[in-house]
Amino acid sequence: MFPIRSQGKILFSLLCLLGLSVLIGCAPKPNRFGIIFTTNDTVGPTDIYRIPDNTQNKIERLTSTPTIGEYGLLVSKNGEKVIFAPGPTGLTEEPSELAIENFRHIYLLDTASKELVDITNILVEYSMVGSGFSMDWSPDQKQFAVAEGDLELMNFDGTNKRVISIPSLGEYLNIKGAKWSPDGKKLALIRGNVPETPQHHGIALLIYDLGSGKISQLTDYQEGCGGATWSPTSQQVAATCSAILPYTDMVGPETVRIFSTENPGRPYERLAMGTCRDPSWSPDGKQLAFVCEKSADQGGQFGLFVINSDGNGIHEVKLGNLGSPTYLRYPTWSPDGTQIIYEAATNDGHSRIYSVNSDGSNNHALTNQDAVYNIVSVYPMP
Repeated sequence: MFPIRSQGKILFSLLCLLGLSVLIGCAPKPNRFGIIFTTNDTVGPTDIYRIPDNTQNKIERLTSTPTIGEYGLLVSKNGEKVIFAPGPTGLTEEPSELAIENFRHIYLLDTASKELVDITNILVEYSMVGSGFSMDWSPDQKQFAVAEGDLELMNFDGTNKRVISIPSLGEYLNIKGAKWSPDGKKLALIRGNVPETPQHHGIALLIYDLGSGKISQLTDYQEGCGGATWSPTSQQVAATCSAILPYTDMVGPETVRIFSTENPGRPYERLAMGTCRDPSWSPDGKQLAFVCEKSADQGGQFGLFVINSDGNGIHEVKLGNLGSPTYLRYPTWSPDGTQIIYEAATNDGHSRIYSVNSDGSNNHALTNQDAVYNIVSVYPMP
């Protein structure tokens, strides 16, 4: 046994070490993540940027394309690779065929070296990359799903290309988009009809099982559903839907819906409070964040809302001094599920990227420059 005096010295030393450890790193550290986004100044080009660390005031420009506006970006899980097809946003109203051809490319961007590689001829023919082109990356990032009328799957190196035959269900096949489930076993498909009929004039949301070839129809052709996003469990899909009048461009208010892919017979609408859109799943799949326009007597302002995956517990996430902005979109959860990153503005012009804790505390801007942002991905730091 140590003498009493020695025991006191040891205890004092341990307490000192404990206090020192808290000071040097045992205290809770801020949650760190990176953000990939696009932005422009409303009149200039659209380029790809990133915030490499949300705890630091730093923004990196990853591309410099004076006549190309990027869209349809695919980002690897760690933010190291970005694949995108450029859009002809910098072209004149009546571009020449040569000018259009210059935009029919798919690029692979290394975010560390900023090296840009044209991979179009590996994946598809140049003529396929147009206004109706859509693509997605498999969860293991080894395969692509390409939608351009038909649905085609291929390996990342361009091998094993195959056209997937989707049962027509009596309708003309026209695949407009495909999203891979997190478990890699299914695809959520957006399909429209050509020609349009009074009974089938909208865009349907389908689920295709890659193993069995079975297809499930989640919505009919009386409405349009877009922006389908899978839950992390691969058992639910959220989408923004609105009714469409036949032979017109008129659509009803947008609503956020949650569909069960295990029991697709009865999709249910979760929200009925005006225009709602941009659903985003929490990392554990238990909650969904989305944006809603508030009642007209509040001046058309927008709010950030969260709902449980079973449709209960809907509540607004208060944004502190930002209040109810006139412009709010693209809510995205942080990798640990404690924060929601979103874009907002208090006027109809420029905006900024913000982060808020899921309980509404610590709302703050992550960008200082007013611009037009498009949040693409929030990924974990290594």
